[in-house]
Amino acid sequence: MDRCAMEFIARRWWRRAEIWIIAILLVAGGSVLGFQAAQWSMASWYSAQVAEVRRGYDEATKQRDMRLNKLAKSATEAAVKVEGAAGKATEAAETAGKAADKVTEALERQGP
Repeated sequence: MDRCAMEFIARRWWRRAEIWIIAILLVAGGSVLGFQAAQWSMASWYSAQVAEVRRGYDEATKQRDMRLNKLAKSATEAAVKVEGAAGKATEAAETAGKAADKVTEALERQGP
């Protein structure tokens, strides 16, 4: 009788332990699943943020490229104008040299 009672009690406590073990496994599994869902949500949000930053960077790069192209065009136009001015300055220097030569010739004719 004592053996029968002990087996009954042991089976009863083992069933309680099984229930607690199953409950712990369910809670742990739910926690892991919840954590994974949170990680997936965070990764999705992070990807959206990275995409938004990338779009902003691309737009800023386009604006910078447009400004650089405008600056290069202005620099090219300025170089053309400087080249033209240098040509005119050279012509003016040649004309001034010819005038100086004529003045020198005139002074030599009037000389002593």
